[in-house]
Amino acid sequence: MDYGSTTSTETTRKRPSNRLRACWECKKRKLQSACERSESSTSLAVGALDDFAPDGEDHACQLHIGERLGKLEQLFEKFVCRKAPNLTLNIASSQDSSRTAVSASSNEKPFKFTGIPPLPNSDGQSLADGILGTRTWSSAPTIRKLVEKEDGQASSDPVHRALVLLLPSQHDADVIFESSNGWMIMGGMYRPSKELFVGQDPESYALDMASIAKERAIIVARTLLHLAACLCALPPDFDTSRLRDIWNLEATMDNYVTTVTSLVTSSDELLLTLPGLETLLLLSVYHMNVANLRQGWLLVRRAMNLAHLMGFHRIVQARQIPIIESIESSASIWCCLVDLDRILGLHLRLPFASDGYPILEDDASHRVHRARLTSICREVAELDHEVTPQSYVQALALDEKMESMMKEQPKDFWDVPNVPPTARTAESYDVLERLMVQMWHFELKIFIHLPFLLRAPQESRYEYSKVAALQASRNVVMRWFALRNAGITQACCRFAELSVFIAAMTLTLDILIDMATKEKSEVQKVKGSDFAMICRVISEMEKLGRASTRERIATRSAVVLKKMLSSLDPSKQTLGKARLTVPYFGTIELNYKKLPVRPAFDLDSGTAKKLSSNGTADHIPVFSFVSNALWPSTNKFNNPDMDFDIVLFDGLQDLDVDGNWVF
Repeated sequence: MDYGSTTSTETTRKRPSNRLRACWECKKRKLQSACERSESSTSLAVGALDDFAPDGEDHACQLHIGERLGKLEQLFEKFVCRKAPNLTLNIASSQDSSRTAVSASSNEKPFKFTGIPPLPNSDGQSLADGILGTRTWSSAPTIRKLVEKEDGQASSDPVHRALVLLLPSQHDADVIFESSNGWMIMGGMYRPSKELFVGQDPESYALDMASIAKERAIIVARTLLHLAACLCALPPDFDTSRLRDIWNLEATMDNYVTTVTSLVTSSDELLLTLPGLETLLLLSVYHMNVANLRQGWLLVRRAMNLAHLMGFHRIVQARQIPIIESIESSASIWCCLVDLDRILGLHLRLPFASDGYPILEDDASHRVHRARLTSICREVAELDHEVTPQSYVQALALDEKMESMMKEQPKDFWDVPNVPPTARTAESYDVLERLMVQMWHFELKIFIHLPFLLRAPQESRYEYSKVAALQASRNVVMRWFALRNAGITQACCRFAELSVFIAAMTLTLDILIDMATKEKSEVQKVKGSDFAMICRVISEMEKLGRASTRERIATRSAVVLKKMLSSLDPSKQTLGKARLTVPYFGTIELNYKKLPVRPAFDLDSGTAKKLSSNGTADHIPVFSFVSNALWPSTNKFNNPDMDFDIVLFDGLQDLDVDGNWVF
């Protein structure tokens, strides 16, 4: 509008402006009635706001300003706020919006009212823009979004709702927690807050499902995986009728794990927190318990990568860790991840992701010894890369180091303890942890001496390694019997069964070697007790497998051991060579009264043909290249470059394409 020109339009618009001028000045009371009549007869339109006050007038009555701003607020709420019934707007924000609309004009200078701060030029937008939604408000809509996020978090998050629906009843949760030693997870792998326990009592070792349901989605997911691990650890003879709402344990476990995997662990943003890392840790433990070591290793590595980003490896290296619960929990979970990385890395022959961690010497004895074992795992893993006289010197040095570590502990530390079957106490936890550390110690001794035990028939200088490996294997088996006799220690037995499988395989290979090099009567006399021990292991594992489908490690171990011993059957000597692919030991060729050997890779084998073909099936196998010096070389007169093996896996599970258990 050009105020320098005199047009009919300008003359026409001056009349309402003159009437409103008296109202704004309010100097004479006789003009108030005229102002009121003007207000009642004239509707408040956006177009009339341009002449609310004449140019150059700065003396306005704040009483009438408030009346008109009130009408603007009503108009704003009517058109803009109708979508948000829970909209929280303060008066100042509404007045800011109203003043923005009043001062909007394409060519005019914004009008400044007396006593009210002027709006910035950037807010000079019209009220019509705000009503039509084309204006991005900087105050009220921002407040609305924050309020909605806080008030509706539990009900509006679809991930949270889906996870909460899977939580069992409190009765079923209590039965699950009290029927296995899965309660140890809360002390060793993560520490729930006090408010999440039943009765807010951490010594109950049971979680309150109602409190869990009110927490964030990641806390609910963590609880579901904890319950899945506990369900997996239930005794084989567990009576499912004790549960009210769960009738199929395997289906429930799979439902928990599948839902959490698809909704939670697929997002790094959700996992980049302490509860997120605890969720990954529990998921890896579950996969280890169901004999999926490779899947468990991938999850541990992912958790360690995220923990590296969060600086957990620096926390444990600090000289003094602040006494803050979250910091202490971070240090604890990092130690658990390093321990699992060592265990899985040794069994799968995979590299480690981090160095060891320091620990105070006045800590619990089993934790101190476990940290020491973790520190030497890297040296143990490098022994079977190349077996030479020099590497044997290193093996003897490691053996001496472990003997020294063993002597630093009190004598009763190495006694086979009486495992309490049901007590959920700190003392029971320490007993079970000490037993697990003992088994890990003796299994490391097996790993140190196993390459040389397999070479002892050709080189007598390795005889000490044979004796040391066999004694360590017997110690592992004896402690596994103690765990199984306790009845509800499956959560520990899953880890222990990896050790007892390696130990039983070592004892079996020694018997096969002796049967090929010595008289049968002599072997029966010397190895009779070892043979009886192996038979008992097989019998116990078969009984566990028949009682429960959850005992996968025990079932698969029994199958492998029986196949190994079947080569001693004279009735099968006419069948010729038998080839087995065994976890950790790789492919072995067995023949009656002949030394077990690892055959060279055959380029004409079915495995090689599958690798060279493009594949037309719906699922293409995953191959794994295996090369190590565990077994003596069999290619002295052939091509030494073929001294390796290739295994075709059916996905990430530890099963090859023929269904054999391999890792």
